[in-house]
Amino acid sequence: MSATKYAYSIQNDFPNHKVATDRLLSEVRESAIITAVDYVNTSGDDCDVWFKDALSVGDETVLDGLVAAHSGEPLPENIPTVITTGRTAGDGSPLFSSRKPDSPKLTFITPNWCDKTTWYSSSTYVASEVAEDSGDHATYELDHQNVIDTYHGLITFEDYLKDGEGRSLRVAVKVNAVAKTEQDPHLGTGGDYTVDYALGKITFLAALQPADVVTVEYHYAASSTYVIAPASGKILIIDKVEVQFSEDIEMKDTFLFQAYGLVDVFAPQLIPGVPSGTKIPLGDPLAYKTLNDLLDDSNHAYPSYPAIGNGNWRAMKKAAYIFAWDYDVGATNLHSSYGMEIRVSLQHDAVCGGEFATATFYCTSEDEP
Repeated sequence: MSATKYAYSIQNDFPNHKVATDRLLSEVRESAIITAVDYVNTSGDDCDVWFKDALSVGDETVLDGLVAAHSGEPLPENIPTVITTGRTAGDGSPLFSSRKPDSPKLTFITPNWCDKTTWYSSSTYVASEVAEDSGDHATYELDHQNVIDTYHGLITFEDYLKDGEGRSLRVAVKVNAVAKTEQDPHLGTGGDYTVDYALGKITFLAALQPADVVTVEYHYAASSTYVIAPASGKILIIDKVEVQFSEDIEMKDTFLFQAYGLVDVFAPQLIPGVPSGTKIPLGDPLAYKTLNDLLDDSNHAYPSYPAIGNGNWRAMKKAAYIFAWDYDVGATNLHSSYGMEIRVSLQHDAVCGGEFATATFYCTSEDEP
């Protein structure tokens, strides 16, 4: 099999001149097309639909029909998705939260504090960077390291991640304006290139010509900040929180859990000069400086979970430990109208050592009265 791209113009081929990649991907998967679809990517006016192999004439006709009837509206929130919080990090970049389906039950899962290539939540977007040839015409270097990886199972529900503008977080590479295909991790062979996400390098499986121009669209890690916030018009009730980490964890920074809210609601007279709409800290943060702090404050801990799997990239490579906090019903409520949210971060953005360290928030969403 050979990955095959079908290119469309968003302006000319789609009836509403817009594309919702999640909806289009779902429409293709539910259609009569036999060949497996890989992913849908947009860049500027281009919409590329990638398949595992070339389509038959009949299937290509079906695809053209799907494009011609595509509404461009995102799917409703009944599949795993990623919501924008409507808020920004210190550098102005948008913040996101991944969550599971079955509203009103929502689960928010942080990126891995041991791996900056998963810090998508406050990542910075690079539209079209010309990569620098290292000299061998095969390896090309980007201006930034810690490129966000949403292709190798490092982030839960990574297939549905989008940034604040609705763009895919997948790396997209073009040579002389022609899109190329990243090697599929399931196959371990084929494709046009691989990516060293940590170092920010693109390596082509066949050397290019000296005059070839390589352009790359990508996101890179800016900070560790992750936000848990209710949707507009909702109250988010935090029922339970778990922190899970591998046995080889090396804590190199303080974990911060800080509540925020609108100055207009919580301190309109106490902080003069602060503009309306500003988010301010609500009290002191929960600051966990050591693993003992986490253990001391949690309600309970689970026995260790052994490493599971045969060692491939899908396996759980290290034994894991979980500390849990069970909250009383209604004890931790975040009101949308108050601008309330919780920001989780590493105090100095110092990446942890070891395999993984994440936090999971199990929540319920209700309408505000």
